[in-house]
Amino acid sequence: MINKYINKDYINNSSDIKAFINDEEFKEIIKKLDNKKYIKVTSKLIHKKSKINQIEQFIFNLDNYISYIKQLIHINPIELRYILKLTLYNKHNKILYSDLYYYDYIELYQIKFENMFMYNYINNIKLLKKYIKINKRKFNELILIINTHKKRTYCYFENINNNNMNFYLPIIESIEKPN
Repeated sequence: MINKYINKDYINNSSDIKAFINDEEFKEIIKKLDNKKYIKVTSKLIHKKSKINQIEQFIFNLDNYISYIKQLIHINPIELRYILKLTLYNKHNKILYSDLYYYDYIELYQIKFENMFMYNYINNIKLLKKYIKINKRKFNELILIINTHKKRTYCYFENINNNNMNFYLPIIESIEKPN
């Protein structure tokens, strides 16, 4: 059922979205969405109708999130897809199933997308600060670091904890070193 929304001609990142379909977290989100609850559409250029259901809204918003991040990050597509997956499932992803239509609230969506993207990073920085001197970067600074270092920057978004600190510290330290 969800494929009919992913395969719409206005969805630019269908292959990326399909990569998430088998994730348990993704399945849980889809289960919570109501196919009979509708969101008002103000621009009929894309949807060609005056309302879309919650599942279609979620896919549309997810596609916009992916496009937003892809516009900013220029790294290996596999690593980028991995970062997208790591940043998709957190408390800020509620914007993806918001009742607000994307094109009426683009600035709000971008702020929420940035919060969603930064969530794991911020939690990891809090922990890393106990072990190394590291500055918490703002969104644009982090994007610059990712684009500059390119390799293994996904480590900023993985689940870092005390048990796997020996693995992450050398990687993060090398990324953080000035060139």
